Amino acid sequence: MRKFLVLILLIWACNSHVALAQGTFFGDVVDDGEALFTTENAWWLLGGTTATLLVYQFEDPESAVKGLNESFLDPLFDFGNIWGDARVQIPLALGTWAVGSWQDNDNLALFGYDLTRGALLTYGVTSASKLIFHRTRPNGDPYSFPSGHTAMAFTTAGVLSKHYGGWGTAAGVSLGVLTGLGRMEDNKHYASDVVAGATIGWIIGRTVARKGPTGDSAWQLVPTINGMVLVGRFH
Repeated sequence: MRKFLVLILLIWACNSHVALAQGTFFGDVVDDGEALFTTENAWWLLGGTTATLLVYQFEDPESAVKGLNESFLDPLFDFGNIWGDARVQIPLALGTWAVGSWQDNDNLALFGYDLTRGALLTYGVTSASKLIFHRTRPNGDPYSFPSGHTAMAFTTAGVLSKHYGGWGTAAGVSLGVLTGLGRMEDNKHYASDVVAGATIGWIIGRTVARKGPTGDSAWQLVPTINGMVLVGRFH
């Protein structure tokens, strides 16, 4: 929940300096929310829900922790834990957006813009879900379902998939899988938490990036002496 509030405050700070007021960042987020309700996303949700329920029947967190810790891939799982963290994903999204704007690279700026909107939606959905389900984590901590780290990693995967095609999909999904396994190895989540998080993130990521790199408009995050200015650029 704190991660979600921090991201809201960061975006609000940028959005308080808006040029060319033809819509707002939050208006685009609302549009993203409405765009979630498509037939394609319904199929993704059905598949993810089915997989979550199947995994739930057989998950064994103790065996998962033991097996993953003993794997030679353990360092990669540790990296996955870091990759899905808000302290990585939020700066990545905002930084990509700002650098693309500063370099006048519309595609890179739009990529960061999509990542930022995706992060906002993902943390909103996962935070609400955690409060609703209130599942205890395998280690005894609260708010297990769904995995926010995994959801955020797969949001990035979805955006990568839409912007960069095959290699983006492969890279994003691979990092998302490492994040999910890392969360299980760290005894922070059940397998079903991870599958549910992956489903949420994938749907949101592909939805926010639905226009792809040739989108009609993008809000630029432009560095200034006094901070950041959010500037609308329309083609």
